[in-house]
Amino acid sequence: MKFMDKLPTVISCCFCCFLRAGTVMIATFSFIVGLIFAPNMNQTPGFWDMDAVLSNYSTATETAIQMTLGLISVVLCCVSVLLVIGACCNVPVLIEIYQWGVILYSSIVVFLFMILAISCFFIHTNCYLAGGALCALIIFDVLLTAYFVIVANSLRMSLKYLTNEELMI
Repeated sequence: MKFMDKLPTVISCCFCCFLRAGTVMIATFSFIVGLIFAPNMNQTPGFWDMDAVLSNYSTATETAIQMTLGLISVVLCCVSVLLVIGACCNVPVLIEIYQWGVILYSSIVVFLFMILAISCFFIHTNCYLAGGALCALIIFDVLLTAYFVIVANSLRMSLKYLTNEELMI
């Protein structure tokens, strides 16, 4: 039995729409998030201004974080497209690829934000607000990712159940 098969399931997305429609909405949201952070890949000033937080190491650290976040955001865009295809064409394998891709994305984002938060709290003691905001973003990211994985898994499990040939009479 796979790890994803042991996750809890839901019968609807956001308590209001069917799993397939909710999964397509999740894929659209994930794709937009990926597009927002993807410009950071080209080393131009993106959505970050970390000079106040990382004044001594800002150039190397900012470049590394921007490149990593940009690359993983491109991966998020790709797996979001796979989720739409998997949800619309009834391909559970593509939904599972999305699940692992979004877990990878979330893990890397949590790691990067944790580095920045630790830097805010312990290296530069004048930016506690930024560190607190990063901790709040980490919690939000983990909870949102968990919900997205559970909804996508519910659709994947229902597709597996419906295509099971042993159930046909």
